[in-house]
Amino acid sequence: MPDAAAASPDHVGAAAPLGIAVGTVIEVRDEDWLVRSISEPREGEYLIKATGASDLVRGHEARFLTSLDQPRVLRPEDTRLVPDTSKEFRRSRLFLEAVMRRTPLPQSEKGLALTDGFLLDRMDYQLRPAEKALANPLRPRLLIGDVVGLGKTLEIGVLLGELVRRGRGERILVVTPAPVLEQFQHEMWTRFALPLVRLDSVGIARIERRVPAGRNPFTYYKRVIVSMDTIKNPKRYKPWLENVHWDAVVIDESHNLIGESSDRRALANLLAERTDALILASATPHNGKMRSFAGLVRLLDPMAVKDVNDPKPDELKHLYIRRTKTSREVSRVLATKTEVRDGKTVEVVKWAARGDSRPVRRNATDLEDQVFAELASFWLRRPGEVGGEGAGARSDENRLFPYVLLKSFLSSHRALFATARERLGKLGHQLPHDHKHVTDPPLVDPPASTPEVASLLRLADLARDIEQAVSTEGQHGAAKLAGLVEELRTIGVRSGSGTRAVVFSERRETLDWLGAVLPPLLGWKTDESGRNAVKVLHSLVSDTEQQEYVDEFARAGSDVRLLLTGDGASEGVNLHRQCHHLIHWDLPWSLIRVEQRNGRIDRYGQQHPPEFRAMILASGVEGALDDRDVAQRVLDREAVVHQVLGTVEAVSQEHDADKEEKRLMESLLAGRRPEDAVRDLEAHTGTQEGEPPVEQALMAEYDDGPIGMDFLDMLDAGGEAEPEEPPADDLPAPPVLVEELRLFSTRRDYVLAGLDELEDLESFRLKTLVEGNDLSFDTPEDLADRLSVLPDSYRRDQGIDRRLNLTFDAADAADSLRRAREDSHSNSLWPDSHYVGELHPVLEWITDKVLVQIGRQSAPVLQVDVRKVPEPVFLTQGLWSNSEGRPTVVAWLAVDLLTQDHPRIRPLTRELLAEFGVGPGMDDHFASGDRDALVELLPAAVAATRRELHELRKVSDELVDAPLDEYEQKIGRWQQTLPGLGALTRSARDETAELLRKRAERLRTAGKPMVRVLAVLEPST
Repeated sequence: MPDAAAASPDHVGAAAPLGIAVGTVIEVRDEDWLVRSISEPREGEYLIKATGASDLVRGHEARFLTSLDQPRVLRPEDTRLVPDTSKEFRRSRLFLEAVMRRTPLPQSEKGLALTDGFLLDRMDYQLRPAEKALANPLRPRLLIGDVVGLGKTLEIGVLLGELVRRGRGERILVVTPAPVLEQFQHEMWTRFALPLVRLDSVGIARIERRVPAGRNPFTYYKRVIVSMDTIKNPKRYKPWLENVHWDAVVIDESHNLIGESSDRRALANLLAERTDALILASATPHNGKMRSFAGLVRLLDPMAVKDVNDPKPDELKHLYIRRTKTSREVSRVLATKTEVRDGKTVEVVKWAARGDSRPVRRNATDLEDQVFAELASFWLRRPGEVGGEGAGARSDENRLFPYVLLKSFLSSHRALFATARERLGKLGHQLPHDHKHVTDPPLVDPPASTPEVASLLRLADLARDIEQAVSTEGQHGAAKLAGLVEELRTIGVRSGSGTRAVVFSERRETLDWLGAVLPPLLGWKTDESGRNAVKVLHSLVSDTEQQEYVDEFARAGSDVRLLLTGDGASEGVNLHRQCHHLIHWDLPWSLIRVEQRNGRIDRYGQQHPPEFRAMILASGVEGALDDRDVAQRVLDREAVVHQVLGTVEAVSQEHDADKEEKRLMESLLAGRRPEDAVRDLEAHTGTQEGEPPVEQALMAEYDDGPIGMDFLDMLDAGGEAEPEEPPADDLPAPPVLVEELRLFSTRRDYVLAGLDELEDLESFRLKTLVEGNDLSFDTPEDLADRLSVLPDSYRRDQGIDRRLNLTFDAADAADSLRRAREDSHSNSLWPDSHYVGELHPVLEWITDKVLVQIGRQSAPVLQVDVRKVPEPVFLTQGLWSNSEGRPTVVAWLAVDLLTQDHPRIRPLTRELLAEFGVGPGMDDHFASGDRDALVELLPAAVAATRRELHELRKVSDELVDAPLDEYEQKIGRWQQTLPGLGALTRSARDETAELLRKRAERLRTAGKPMVRVLAVLEPST
């Protein structure tokens, strides 16, 4: 259907007989709407596309047929002036602030408005991503590549909050790994007051029952968090997602999107097309291949990279931000500070310095040495010659299998048995049904068709023998098990102790075995108490249980003392709240994966130095390759690199854990010594022959930055090494902050005044209780509806559907959050008192209620001391919007001297309001004057506002249209240049260019300005 506004923003079209033009404000269905386009599908019938202009529908899109709805043109000159009789003109001040809160910040505003309205320790480095994304003239899009532990979730929350304040965050989709769902939802609510509905496997089923038949749940709920593994199913969810447009999409751990043919990437491609803002987050966004990294960046901006094999920093810097713990802006704010808690001054550590990484060495048992002997004599003596039988003999899987077999044994005898059994199956040798488990008896004289089969059968039997030894000898039947039990007891993890530890293993079989044998060895009975003390987390555990285990481990009041987990929990999961001990039961042959694991407890908010241990199995067998050869060296290298450079990715050759591991195996296969194979994981640029690159970085700096500084680091370092102690004036300038116009001194005053106003209505008797900065009241039904997306457990445990407990004091709110984690009697991580931040639903609810009280197209009249306001002053609002209905110009004006030839127009500021005497504590004893005289001045006030808006648009065009002009020129250049490697086809490029142009055009100021008379200050004596 043609858009009547396409040719000209002021086109009236066939609707001219109705007196409606693009930019006109109309009333339909008791709400105000801004007309965006008009067409005539049938003779005499008009289709009006409009955007909500009144406060309750602002930003919502609607279509009206004049055969069904009769639009009424609203003229600001017809505003009804209503005297305010409330004490201190409370109703007027509430109305004015409500309008200000409901009006989005203009498109041209790049400053941050809500930094003091979140429950955060404000640190400039965590504000940088929002600052950078908002600088994008078209769409806020950014890849946040900060290393593990810096607070990417908080940075995402800040950016989402700023988008909401700009009217660009109504519809939000967050995609995370399953274990992180509740953690992310918890952070968004407790820190930013952003309620997200969680669609895990249980939530999806529950919501499908709740949503009307045939209704898309992603349109029914406007802010959603869902796991990647749930939503990536194209058959089930793609039809729903194709019909939804989001304001903002967040994809956490976005390195998992690398791989052009994966379901995850297909989902990301779809979402990137269906959203304005796109936020990708990953501590490891680069897998070592420029092509893959460039593909990830192209999700943000398809024009960003000319050659995917050779991206340039200048092409990416506007889309990417990356810091480490050693970055100067970060390291300066992570020092200890003092706080007053419970009347006492205490030192609070923001991020404790990292503790030791120490190997815990144990000598192999006789049975384990027999395994080492079998591996050394058959598999590792000539690894390139074995493991090659059958189809695909020279595949990587077959060539590297000896090391896969070795690593499975270094994990556990159970993992060894599982690997041997799987390999036998691939070789066509199926074990008898009663010999398929490690607990089954060994075969007597098993037939062996090949030497490889014979060796695998011997290894399977040895694994059974070790299982039997553990069952009869306990922990002493396996050397690492004995060492782990001793180490856990040493640090205090045992029955009757509150100390906690997390143990990582690569193999699911190992985790299940440890989960079964450890509780009794540590003094827990094999009843409910033992099962509660030890939790096992791996890929076969349901998503809801994963979230539950992570939640329990973070709560001081839970019984969990030991979390046994695989590497699925090494991405994004916070395990540091009650824990600073981490043990690697088996070590990945990857620096990156070890750092990811360590980052679970070594992160912002850790109060104690995180301690790392690794179980090292040592063998006396000649030719054996044990944990001392590879694993311990990986542990040592990660510790050194992290200390020097803040992240191992700065020296990694591969930037991908799986590829690092394969690279190390390939080095061993080529005959390299283990110490050299581990060193081969690191980049050697600029090093002397044989000298480890990290140690060299301690001694020298080079023109291209510290040794090991990679392409990603140089994006933010500008290609220069950072001095160890930069001068204070060398740090980035603080982010620009926006001070918004308000009629109340604090949020507390606004909320309490709103509740007082609502108390005058019988339906709003809420049994309000105020004690200092604390507030509680009965939850009205319509407010409970706004909170219904929060977890049922939270709403039930804290009773928020019945009564709300709130606080306006950030320190008290932080203390409530801390108590929820640390109170030994607490059953929930959710605080019992919630912080009323700038985006809190209570503020929105009060704002909406206040706006309803002032009638449609009405403005209150306040009597002000004639000495301060000698002539009537009209307070007006002017809005000029783009084609999406979002403001490009927002003006708050004071217009007076209306009887003169040239009325005076001034920006409405806090200082001017104070000069007028409008604010808290203002006098309210004046008598009203001549209302008819004020009405006569209305047209002049509106006309003066319109003139001022046209002048302001000229200024705004430089801030709004000029960047869009430049962007459209960029589109043209990109469309015309020869495609680089990996570029889109010509037809796809043309289609993308046209889509980008349309999006840019919709951001330009269009139509006519909207003028609103907000209030009148009437002089009185």
